[in-house]
Amino acid sequence: MSQRAKKKDAEREVAPATMTTSPPARRTAMGVIDLVLGVLFVLGVWAFLPVRWWPVDVGATAIGAGFVVSGVLLLRGHALAERVAKIVAGVTLAIGIVVIAALAYTIGSLYGLYGPVGQGGAVLLLVALVLLVPYLVVFPAAQVYFLLPRAR
Repeated sequence: MSQRAKKKDAEREVAPATMTTSPPARRTAMGVIDLVLGVLFVLGVWAFLPVRWWPVDVGATAIGAGFVVSGVLLLRGHALAERVAKIVAGVTLAIGIVVIAALAYTIGSLYGLYGPVGQGGAVLLLVALVLLVPYLVVFPAAQVYFLLPRAR
């Protein structure tokens, strides 16, 4: 084994277990974004939706709480921060893909089956789809990508 490889192994052994592997700037940015997104999920469901429906309430509250927890862990530099953030983002991405696919299917059905009335409903659902895509698909996919380990 070369001297350089031995030195890297020694540095890994000395490194504290509470540190994460991504750069501090990336961790801080992801932590702040996670906190903001978590608050937006919870506030959006409990303050802005006019009707209560338990699947939406429970799901959005769980996603929001997950983002808040991962944001706090990322900002504190906890050892499990990146793992928790990847899990929360991955679950949100999976839920987002299912919701977006269901909305797209519903838009197509309304548009094709119900004439002018269905076209109006399709436009409303299309607006909802466009508003949900950044929060349920784009950001979680970007977070999973940026938190994946890089080849060194």
